[in-house]
Amino acid sequence: MWAGVVLLGTTSALFGDTAAGLQAFRKGNYPTAYREWKRAAEQGQAEAQYDLGILYLKGLGVAKNAEEAFRWFRLAAEQGQADAQFETGLMREKGSGVQKDYAQAQSWFARAADRGDAEAEEALAELYEQGLGVQKDLARAVYWFQLAAQQGHAEAQSRLGLCYREGRGVKKDLAEAYLWLTLASRQNNRDGEKQRTELARKLPADTVAKIELSAAEWKPAAKHAENPVR
Repeated sequence: MWAGVVLLGTTSALFGDTAAGLQAFRKGNYPTAYREWKRAAEQGQAEAQYDLGILYLKGLGVAKNAEEAFRWFRLAAEQGQADAQFETGLMREKGSGVQKDYAQAQSWFARAADRGDAEAEEALAELYEQGLGVQKDLARAVYWFQLAAQQGHAEAQSRLGLCYREGRGVKKDLAEAYLWLTLASRQNNRDGEKQRTELARKLPADTVAKIELSAAEWKPAAKHAENPVR
């Protein structure tokens, strides 16, 4: 799932052409945003390189071009821009604008995940779960699902719930599974809602009520700066 155009240029200090591009983007003036960001990107500004990659990826203010999107994402990623690292990994995973390479996808996801990027953590978990680009490791998949889920990532919450329900990579725990599936369903995650409904029939009514209360009071964890293990 593409991260999309949501908070462009907001992950680090805005300056010069990067700020002008963001202002134009917010007004829907994509050609101007493209011109401003391209100028800044060519000067080596990582945020502008990432933003320019999004414009090429989506075809906003410029013809859609996956190869150019990957090129700019990669330049920003090499400077440590976490969103760009995730996008670089995702394009490697999908084979979009570049040759598909799961090992490279894992490498870029890991860099972004180490910086606390929830999207990258969830994507990395999927690679470990399926054994794509890495040796299959269900325990490690659960570790990454857990980190993303704790930040409020709905898909990770749903996948973590299924791991607890089935005992995949973690000790089977239906109550814990119900909690994570409930949290996912609160964000309109359809699979989470479906699995939650089915699981509710297997749990005592008082247990369900307690978990529902816990879910209502649950708050996502702050984005961590760095993960201890990969």
